[in-house]
Amino acid sequence: MPSMLLWGFAFTISLVVMLLTASARLPLIHLSIAVLICLGIALVAILENNKLRGNGASKSEIAAGTARNMGFVYIWAATIIALTYMTVLQWHEWWHWFLGFALVGTACIFYSNAVARDVAEGRADDTLLSIGNKLTWLQLVGMLIAIVGMLVDGKLSRYVNPNMMDWAAQNTFFGGAVGLAILSAYALWASRNDRSSAPA
Repeated sequence: MPSMLLWGFAFTISLVVMLLTASARLPLIHLSIAVLICLGIALVAILENNKLRGNGASKSEIAAGTARNMGFVYIWAATIIALTYMTVLQWHEWWHWFLGFALVGTACIFYSNAVARDVAEGRADDTLLSIGNKLTWLQLVGMLIAIVGMLVDGKLSRYVNPNMMDWAAQNTFFGGAVGLAILSAYALWASRNDRSSAPA
């Protein structure tokens, strides 16, 4: 996995670019960057998972890494929304979105740490892994529904109305949904043959 320094640098740059495009009222560029950033996170997560599988990692170790990267997407989205509406745009309902993303992101990190702790202790909690699998399915279905719904309902064109200042949140949500849908689909597909036992 890339070093924490590299993650921190990439995180900071992404925040700056998202804030600049929101401040400049460039919604389409803002949307494109959000999607590219989340696709990048998903790609890094997929490469990390492939590396773990290549090294013979246990199902628990792989699940911990996947949950951590999913949490990163949620926390990234929460941070973007908070900073955007605390600094450059005005939208009273932003904190609802922030709270939702932050809570789910925290839950992902908590789950990742719990599974990683099992790996460190040389054991695997099949119940916990099963819950994670079911939640990943739920997340995949939810994100696909959200993507289709946003496209059909015109959520990504709300910037046309100058009174609709939630366009930046909609863009961020859409980008995160795309990244999470791809990562979830890959994780479910690739985990079919993962071994469940933790390394000795």
